[in-house]
Amino acid sequence: MELTVLVSRIAFGGDGIGRLPDGKVCFVPGALPGETVRAGIVRDAKSFARAELLEVLEASPERREPDCPLAGTCPGCVYRHASYDCELEWKNRQFTDFLTRGNPAAGDIRFLPPLGAPSRNGYRNKLTFVCENGAFCYRGLDNKTAIPVDDCPLGRPAIRELLAAAAPGADGQKRTFRWTLHDGALDSGSDAWRRTAHLTEQLGAFGDFRVPKASFFQVNIATASALAERVLALLKETGAEQLLELYCGSGVFSILAAEHIPGLTARAVELDRAAIDAANHNAAHHGVAKRCTFLAADAGEAFRRLAASCDPAKCCVLVDPPRTGLPASLTREIGEFGPEAVLYVSCGPDTLRRDADRLAEHGFRIQSAGMIDMFPATGHFESVTLFGRCAS
Repeated sequence: MELTVLVSRIAFGGDGIGRLPDGKVCFVPGALPGETVRAGIVRDAKSFARAELLEVLEASPERREPDCPLAGTCPGCVYRHASYDCELEWKNRQFTDFLTRGNPAAGDIRFLPPLGAPSRNGYRNKLTFVCENGAFCYRGLDNKTAIPVDDCPLGRPAIRELLAAAAPGADGQKRTFRWTLHDGALDSGSDAWRRTAHLTEQLGAFGDFRVPKASFFQVNIATASALAERVLALLKETGAEQLLELYCGSGVFSILAAEHIPGLTARAVELDRAAIDAANHNAAHHGVAKRCTFLAADAGEAFRRLAASCDPAKCCVLVDPPRTGLPASLTREIGEFGPEAVLYVSCGPDTLRRDADRLAEHGFRIQSAGMIDMFPATGHFESVTLFGRCAS
């Protein structure tokens, strides 16, 4: 069935949203607000429909010709057809909607200006592919379909050059390409990769950080520097003298906090033991080893142990969990501990809102929040949210 749809907004994830003649919400990937499109219904559920974009009848002035031949096929870059101003505006709207819709305390939130990325292309310092049928591939939305990739404009130029010269491996093999200013571009299928244990990431003016080659680090260094600046600024606002960080990775936030806030002490936990070893090295490298303590453990299991050595009235709990957010039990323990503030770095606004509601049950309310576009052209973004305790 084909219908004409007037698109009014963009959903989290990048789909255009309009309404069918009967008023049902319809998601149309590739459509922009203000556009009238011809769409073919591919799923008609009880409360919504999904449609395929067949033709743009009236185009938005924000529409652009995609600069990647895989646009519309690869599920990664969902904003290639839109201007960057449009992308940034709608990502910020999505973020604010997550935190305000149905929130009785929404009027008290101070929303910080969204932080855009310096470049939409050439920013990723890490690309991972799966090898299928003699090609490097991304997976489709079904997580099964293999999409051959000759080039990816998101990657750093050196990664793209290495990818062009690399030979795919056996079917099912995963291949990772990483780049740092210090180490250059590396291919996980190479001897150079196998000889390398650690990479050295440079976080702008904040200096160098050692990272195990298989451990997490932000993929967009320029925007990661802006994220670190915002985290530091909000942490300073809390006046905290103690920092308790969960999911600390290689220790960047705790180390920067100790380095830039006189007298502050940090305790941090991360499950990845190799990352904790790197964190201890990084703390010594930055001259704050005496004020930073790192523990290799599960965050939920270690929280009470770490909290026992902190004064809630002087403590800020900083969390940077995976996209799945915080386990309910850990959110409850943080609430019961009752720190002066909670600083939440999130790459999943839906789970952030869920955890915000759980923290509200323990008397915490959002004070400040801001979106950072860590992943331009894609449907994802990062955010930083500061929670404070309500006066009793």
